[in-house]
Amino acid sequence: MDVHVISRRALGPAVAFTVVAAAACTLLTSAAARSTAGADVGWLGFGNTPDENRHTTLTQITKANVATLGRLYTVDFHQIDPTVRRGEQSFPVESNGTLYVTTNDDSVFALNATTGTVKWRWQPDNIAVFRNFGIVANRGVALCDGHVFLLTLDMTIVSLDAQTGRLEQRLAIARAVPGASSSYGYSETSAPICANHRLIIGAAGSEYGVRGFVMAYHTDLTPAWPNPFWTIPPTGTSWRRYGTLVGGGVVWTPTTVDTQTDTLYFGTGSATPLYFPSIRPGSNPRTDSLVAVDLTSGRLKWWQQQMGHNEWSYDTAQPPLVYTGTTGGKRMRIVSVATMEGVWFAYDAATGRPIYQRVKVIDRTEHPVLQPGQPVTVFPSSLGGVNYSPASYDPHTNYVFNGAAETASVEVQTKLTPTQKRRKRLLGDVFLGLQNGNFGATLPGWHDHGSISAIDVRTGRRVWKITTPEPERGGITTTESGLGFAGGGDGLLRAFDLQSGKVIWTFQTGHQIAAGPAVYSVGGTEYIAITSGGTPTSSGGGIASELQVFTLGASQKQSPPPALSFRRSDIVTPGAVVSAGSRPSAPVVAAFPRHRLRATAATGARIVTQGPVAVRPWNADSSNVVTMTGRLLLRGAPVAHARISVDGYVARRATTAAGVFRYDADDSMARKHQVRVAGVAAATVQGRRLTADERTALLVASGTLSVGYRIDDLHVSRGANGTVVVSGRVHDTAGTPPPSVALQTYQLNGTITDAAGKPVANAVVITRTLDRDFWTFSSATDENGHYSSFFTASDETAADQVPLSVGVAFGGTSFGGTLGVNVTFERLHSASMNIQLQGATRYTVGKPTSYAGAIYQGLVVGVSGPGGVIKPVASRWPDARGRFTIVLPPSARGKTIRFWENQRQFFTRVAARPGGPVDLSTWPTQLGKASPAGLASLTLPR
Repeated sequence: MDVHVISRRALGPAVAFTVVAAAACTLLTSAAARSTAGADVGWLGFGNTPDENRHTTLTQITKANVATLGRLYTVDFHQIDPTVRRGEQSFPVESNGTLYVTTNDDSVFALNATTGTVKWRWQPDNIAVFRNFGIVANRGVALCDGHVFLLTLDMTIVSLDAQTGRLEQRLAIARAVPGASSSYGYSETSAPICANHRLIIGAAGSEYGVRGFVMAYHTDLTPAWPNPFWTIPPTGTSWRRYGTLVGGGVVWTPTTVDTQTDTLYFGTGSATPLYFPSIRPGSNPRTDSLVAVDLTSGRLKWWQQQMGHNEWSYDTAQPPLVYTGTTGGKRMRIVSVATMEGVWFAYDAATGRPIYQRVKVIDRTEHPVLQPGQPVTVFPSSLGGVNYSPASYDPHTNYVFNGAAETASVEVQTKLTPTQKRRKRLLGDVFLGLQNGNFGATLPGWHDHGSISAIDVRTGRRVWKITTPEPERGGITTTESGLGFAGGGDGLLRAFDLQSGKVIWTFQTGHQIAAGPAVYSVGGTEYIAITSGGTPTSSGGGIASELQVFTLGASQKQSPPPALSFRRSDIVTPGAVVSAGSRPSAPVVAAFPRHRLRATAATGARIVTQGPVAVRPWNADSSNVVTMTGRLLLRGAPVAHARISVDGYVARRATTAAGVFRYDADDSMARKHQVRVAGVAAATVQGRRLTADERTALLVASGTLSVGYRIDDLHVSRGANGTVVVSGRVHDTAGTPPPSVALQTYQLNGTITDAAGKPVANAVVITRTLDRDFWTFSSATDENGHYSSFFTASDETAADQVPLSVGVAFGGTSFGGTLGVNVTFERLHSASMNIQLQGATRYTVGKPTSYAGAIYQGLVVGVSGPGGVIKPVASRWPDARGRFTIVLPPSARGKTIRFWENQRQFFTRVAARPGGPVDLSTWPTQLGKASPAGLASLTLPR
């Protein structure tokens, strides 16, 4: 029988944990079943090792004794804390006798790996905000250099002390990745990866038109790369020029590192809008691709696209595997990956040369072109295929093992009227996808199921395949003893023979499984840990949040199987090798058109930087960086061996004997970069060490490096009443103007008060579409209770009025829970909406009032004089050719002006259009840190 052990720890007031353990007599496994005592073998990351092979060297559990494998204990996280959101997709990590597991709403638990006793727990202080997220998942942590790293739904990196759970840092990802905010559609749902003392992350959000990226950090959370590696072009450029919601290519699952070559591999997501490729014509380069990047520098090595025309929402989502395998009679380094389309690819890891392409993992991969207003049967559905389910490579069989979802749906692409086609390009237009939701309707007579299969790397052929009654979402783990383990949507944990695929052991866990097993040993005993609970897309899971641990000789008592009344129609949820050589492979060092002083003359410390470089068109075959340079001087003499920081990134090399430093700047977008001195401990001037005063002087020096659109063809004329009219043209190196000013979305604002009518500060309003796919978070309310937000899009309806769910997060309280209250808004209008918080979690929402005005995005060109920014009398946005006009006041006459650019989002009641007038009430009074300046200069006539 199972014994319930309840104990209390210092986790907060009256917080208890529950461990369901096997009876003590069953824990006394025979000596023959135990390996000799030796070094513990952990499961150190999402895929165990950075190569994501999901393979362990442990051999205690074998084909001969696996029948005695039983459940040792269960940890029910929801019983520990009833506010924990149900559902579980966490991949356990184990080291030194401690298991680290997350829950879907970003709590981290550290558990005794042999007993399940809670050692410590960490929970975000803004947990109430997460209760209103449409997508709530967390697939685990990374463990390295004594830190536990977690990515939170609201786009932060959390660093915890691995021994105590003490919060060390919580860093907003947007600090190093511009725009990477939850309010713009990004979220974090997967585990980060750690390799060679670097933490590597991507983010989810393709369906919201975001720009996919990967970023690397040192384990102190300082940037390890000078820039994010962006997978697709900047907003409004190249194939993204057709609308605000055109984007995607996110890296939403864990990445893979070959530590032998310092190469990072990752798959990218679909281009968006998902089901309307006519709005993003072409192949949308680097979406649905496998990309190889230098881990040290963040520069592109090669990329391969798995699907160049995607209208079915298929991602390359599986974490790639990198391994030394045998193919064609040769041993070589291989990287392979399966896709949501349900096919498998293998490449030469060094060059990207295809070895095998489009090997079928699932039986049916039939996806005809979608037809407006017509039902189309699609295999697999938008669920996949091979979703995030990780594969495993076994070096003895030379097989790659995949767990797959064999799914189908009937999809109807909605007919778009000309007006809808135009509005569909707008973030605030509530109309995006399939007529019947992301996954389509149920196909009559079809039941989604799963499979586990093996592909022989020698031949690229599938050698065996077994079918499971529910989709496989969690992935495969293999052991040195020739066993594979996988958990299914039917709640069964299975063990199978790697050579034949024969299932030789099963255990019913009681809940849907949507995560992979971790295998580890402590004190000579081998254990298997797996989480259970799943999500609604995991065979109707999402009703439990548990960890279950198994070992030889433990309890054979199994749980009742989960109820599987799930029907897909019930759910509405959220070629050739291309080298990096199209641009010069050697660093492109821009010349010094002029120097600028960036420190006070009084200290004698100066950072002298080159002049601005011009934006170049984004190139899929390039790293899209230019090497910029500068010098560090002290009283005119070069400073050697100093460390330079640019936007928080500390350059890998110290200043040279000539005081020179280099920085790889992203030259696909206009931006100013802040330069500082990060360290002078080893610095010298003319061969001597610095004095204390000299070190102090250098540490306060600063400078900037600017990348901007070219400004030329300047003309000056006299205007009315003594004004000065300046006109010119702004463009990139190919002569293409920047993206035109465009309507992005609409504003929402209002006031939150308490039951007594007093303003409530630090509350957040969450608006979410009823399909739970799109949501937005307001700014926290100020001392007057005022908040500001904007609308996001949906994929369900073209109705007017538009229903949205409204919730409020305040402190630890979620007003509205996970559902909120439904409020209707006038479509494509800004609105004001007041909210009053009552007792407990009750609240009332006032009727929204529509008003004129919208949020626009565009690049404005302005000028500064000796006294700073000069506000013009009038100005016009750059037109379709990049021509702009600025009318300056009479006081500007005779002054030398310098031009700057400001890419901005702003609310205005005056419609903004290319070549049209700028609403001067939105004109900046001073330049932000990221606004490139000094792009051109001009002396005005008197």
